[in-house]
Amino acid sequence: MDILFLLSCLEPAGSETYCVTLAKAWQGKHRIFWISDRLHYGQKYLSLPISRKAIPYGFINALKIAGFIRKNKIDLIHSHSRRAHWAAAQAAWITGIPHVATIHQPPPVHFFSKLWPCLGDATIAIDEMVEAHLLRYFAKGIRKLVLIRNGIFIEPPPPLWGRTEVGGTPHPNLPPQGGKENRVVLLGRLSGGRRETARFLLTTLKHCAAVLPKVHFQIAGHVPEEHRQEWTRLLRETNAAIAPSTVELAGFQNDLPAFLNGAAGVIAAGRSAMESLAFGIPVIALGEGGIAGLVMPETLKACLASNFGDHMVPKHFDPVALEKALRELLAGSMPVQPAWCREQMKKYFDVEVVSLALEDVYRSLIN
Repeated sequence: MDILFLLSCLEPAGSETYCVTLAKAWQGKHRIFWISDRLHYGQKYLSLPISRKAIPYGFINALKIAGFIRKNKIDLIHSHSRRAHWAAAQAAWITGIPHVATIHQPPPVHFFSKLWPCLGDATIAIDEMVEAHLLRYFAKGIRKLVLIRNGIFIEPPPPLWGRTEVGGTPHPNLPPQGGKENRVVLLGRLSGGRRETARFLLTTLKHCAAVLPKVHFQIAGHVPEEHRQEWTRLLRETNAAIAPSTVELAGFQNDLPAFLNGAAGVIAAGRSAMESLAFGIPVIALGEGGIAGLVMPETLKACLASNFGDHMVPKHFDPVALEKALRELLAGSMPVQPAWCREQMKKYFDVEVVSLALEDVYRSLIN
């Protein structure tokens, strides 16, 4: 199949890595074409202002996308954001090809979105919260709804990687927990809802750091230049309040496995949480919807349903819950075994399973 991925990315985001993962899984099997405002992982793409408002840019984009579809003989268009869905729906109608819309977060509910939901011939919900939101507010606009989670590659960690081996046995060559080696990473970009998540963490640390072990916190992710001065000030104030623990901006990390090696835990949501768990690292699920807690057997169902804290309804930014999760993470022994973390990610998010499920949806529309 010749498949067009339509996005509206301005910075690296989960929807783009979702598509990159699928493209790698389908290499040599399907041809993937790309249209977005910007892309960040070396893809060859047509740049269009997809993120601009539907009137007038949506109409202009739709015509240009339709021309691209005809020129490249695209079989199916797969969109990945609200404004991409709108342009994709018009382009698919013009050219007569199927349209699949993956909904990465609950869409806003207002007059325009309900009038033109643009959910495609098939709609993919990435978790139960998104699925429930769509059924509650957009049922009339749904033709076919399927829950297919994000796909990630599950690869074995390098030898001697991490604080413990996959079986959970402490490795003698790794440093003991404590001091600066007691390192916890907040993983995610400092923009949009992720920015407020990081603020919530810093505010909570100011109140609870005194009862936690000494920890070195790192915030790893893209920092927009216009907010860098603000974050420098916030970290200076936080460091003064949480000493002897420390917190620093680590910036965007190209080699995530190497960066996370030896970390006591990760605080993350979405793909960042999944990829960290696939490495066998304990994760506190904290996203744009709030705190879902340390990922363990008793919290796994809620973490899966909310994309690890991104889609909690109602929002749950509870500092007591975050302090509890930090205490569990830093209690001095592994709160969950790396093997269990990896098993859950393989069960629910293995890209081999996810890509096959998506292919089934595609074929149901093309055949």
